[in-house]
Amino acid sequence: MDFSEGGHWHYAMVEPNGQEYWGRMDYQTIRPIDNYTSLDGFCDDTGKLNPDLPRSKWNVTFSDLAAHTLVETVVSYTSSEAIQQVINMGLKEGLTSTLERLDELLLVLDQE
Repeated sequence: MDFSEGGHWHYAMVEPNGQEYWGRMDYQTIRPIDNYTSLDGFCDDTGKLNPDLPRSKWNVTFSDLAAHTLVETVVSYTSSEAIQQVINMGLKEGLTSTLERLDELLLVLDQE
């Protein structure tokens, strides 16, 4: 992971049965503390993007709420067909699982 403008994150999503799905997020802009934007897409285990699968644009913003931070993530696709394709591939379930695990992690960190 190279969290810098022009850098990227190459990652694997792994199912409980061991099946791997690879992704690559390319960071476009980074404004420390405030915001970052990126392009996310499916790739192979070497990081080569799959041109047959849609990429999404991410805009992640952090807002100071005194004792807390609000994180807003807007993910957009180029067409309704593109978003339907990733929904059919399990986007909803995968994102739900990720956010539930993040909630659990934040609760543990809050108790420390």
